[in-house]
Amino acid sequence: METGKERENLHNERGVVFNIQRFSIHDGPGIRSTVFLKGCPLHCPWCQNPESIRLLPEIITRNIKCIKCAKCAGICPQRAISIGEEGRVIEWGKCNYCLKCAEICPSKSIEASGEYKSVDEVMEEVAKDSNFYRRSGGGMTVSGGEPLVQWR
Repeated sequence: METGKERENLHNERGVVFNIQRFSIHDGPGIRSTVFLKGCPLHCPWCQNPESIRLLPEIITRNIKCIKCAKCAGICPQRAISIGEEGRVIEWGKCNYCLKCAEICPSKSIEASGEYKSVDEVMEEVAKDSNFYRRSGGGMTVSGGEPLVQWR
């Protein structure tokens, strides 16, 4: 039988989510929210979500969108980012993936792929569309990556 402590631990359990797609109609019956988890050991050539392969949060950069404002360099606690003539340079060996650079980037040329979320945080987001689920016979789909990589 489940104890209150076990139930509390479940609500505090955290996983790495890289997207919650609302109003999805292709991942099961009715209107759904699809929760995409990171982590996949398969490396399929036809993978639709290559940003989901790595289990941990990561940084995606698009230098062509960089406006060279240097906000990312200024906030980086590891001093892993510099701005040169060619644009932004990240020394990946110094980066600790704190994602502060992605949070501050005004042009979205640095973005986070994945963030730690608790079960409660995910369910709070998914519950916003509960009226649609009831009326359409929909619900929530957990996808990935490979969702069973984060089996807890």
